[in-house]
This record gives sequence, C-alpha cells and structure tokens, in this order.
Amino acid sequence: MPQVRVEFTVEPFREGELGAHVDAALRSLSAEGFEPEVGPFGSAVEGEARPLLEAVARAAAASFDSGASAIAVTARAAGGEDAESFLSAVRPIVRALGGRIVPAERMGRAAVPLVWKGRVVGGLERPVPSDLRNGLASFVAQIESELGGQLATLSRVDKQRAVRMLDERGAFAVRNAVDEVADAMGVSRVTVYNYLNATRSSSGP
Repeated sequence: MPQVRVEFTVEPFREGELGAHVDAALRSLSAEGFEPEVGPFGSAVEGEARPLLEAVARAAAASFDSGASAIAVTARAAGGEDAESFLSAVRPIVRALGGRIVPAERMGRAAVPLVWKGRVVGGLERPVPSDLRNGLASFVAQIESELGGQLATLSRVDKQRAVRMLDERGAFAVRNAVDEVADAMGVSRVTVYNYLNATRSSSGP
C-alpha cells in the first residue's frame, strides 16, 4: 500500500498554544497509532494511504467537535519531493565514480538500495573496475579546475586542500586512489596519508 504524507492546519490559529481543537486532532491520530509532527503553523503525519486518510477524517471530526472553524488538509505521496532532492544530491558523486542511479522498480540484483526515510527510492549500480579509474580522473579534474592548477603544481597548502576536497567527495573509496593521487601530486603515498589523517582528525566526530 502506498505511503502518504498528510499536512493539516486547524483554525482558529492561536500563537503560542495548540488549543483544544488542535489537541483533539492530535490525540485522535495518536490513539490510532500514528505519530503526528507538530510545527509552528501546522502538523503532519505519515502512514499507509487508506488507514491514514481514514484516521485523518476521524481526527478532523474530533477537531470540529472541539471548536475548530476550519481545517486545511494536503495529502501527497510520502517522500516524493524529499527523495528526489536526496537523489539529486548524490547523483553527481555517483556519476563521478562511474556508476549510475536507477529507479527502484528497475533495480537489478547487484544494485545497492538507496534508502530515504525507510523507503527504497532508487538503486546504485556500481561501476565496473575500469570505470572506477575514470571516476577518479573526473574527481581530480574537478579539483584542478576549482583550485586553478594541476595537482603537481599546487602549493603544499593547496595540495592539502585538494586531498580534503577529494576525501569529502568520496574519491578515496576508489581502489588505489592514494597511489594515483600521490603520483599526480608528485609526492609520496605517505604524504597523502598524512594529509588525509590531518583532514579527518581536524573534522572530528
């Protein structure tokens, strides 16, 4: 059964207090096992479409019984907009690594599920090894463009910045990435590890 998110505003609005008419709706939903989220200008609740919408109707009736003058209700598929924002955010990283995101209904067995708020919203098809090297090259090209020079020509400070930026974007998840970056920078792999350790220790938990 599809999941929906219902947002509702109960009037009259009273700043600083819920009022009996709002409290009646919230108590009705809670009594049926839902967990409404209370915001400054309205409330929201998520759940399976049919039981939730039926519960919202009963909550609205309880609210009117307690003095509500109007109730505005909006229902939409749960996680739709948020999930798309999530997928949009991770898509550049996935692309840079040579992988791709596929819709949940087209996921193959090898795809890694992408879960948003407890729901699978897509799948990550991992790149083959040859694509990983291309993904790392793409990361390096992006960093060189942003810092204004090839890794080997950067100052020590900018090389540290480059390592931090590569790490933040997941470049070191690529196999042998430290060796590749060290070669591109003209430094030893120990130096790259030192830059990484400094970056990660400074960011802290």
